[in-house]
Amino acid sequence: MKTFINGLSLVLPTALVLYVLVWILKTTENFFGNLILLVVPKEYYVVGLGFIAGIAIVFFVGLLLKLWIVQKIRDFFEALVDKTPLINTLYGAIKDFFNFFSNLKSKENDTVVLVDLPALDAKIMGIVTSKDLKRFKFLDMEEPVVVYFQMSYQVGGYSLFIPKKNITFVDMKTEEALGFIMTAGISSSKKDKEEQA
Repeated sequence: MKTFINGLSLVLPTALVLYVLVWILKTTENFFGNLILLVVPKEYYVVGLGFIAGIAIVFFVGLLLKLWIVQKIRDFFEALVDKTPLINTLYGAIKDFFNFFSNLKSKENDTVVLVDLPALDAKIMGIVTSKDLKRFKFLDMEEPVVVYFQMSYQVGGYSLFIPKKNITFVDMKTEEALGFIMTAGISSSKKDKEEQA
């Protein structure tokens, strides 16, 4: 039984990663492939052109965003989106999500914290996502910060307003902390064993 579990621990994560990669490849290929077929005859189309076109377009858009005029167009578009109910919430959430994860490696060290749980005589690890809370002056708290608590093996989490005096900053990279939390500490245990070997 242990041999089966060991095999499953390798096969299952690998299969899930491959499934997600294949889904991304197929979706990109189908979307951009159909656009290419509008201008290129079917007999000249080669499988993979859609994916290559998708990568090229994303890269090209990234280059264009360095231009002042394109930044102004983006700002105008985002201003319109901000005035549109529901769409502004969805667009803002997706944008913030990607910005957060794209900046993980450049995050400073003072974002990972431990928060006191006096009732349990315990601490919980979280990520400080906001320190500038001028909009929330009405909170009856001394120097409040927003701390995000990721749930282990879950997509969601919780964001709580917490007084700065109740948190302890940890010298740990945000990316490392999220990995630790999402795997319930298993990733850290595995790393420690590898270092001891």
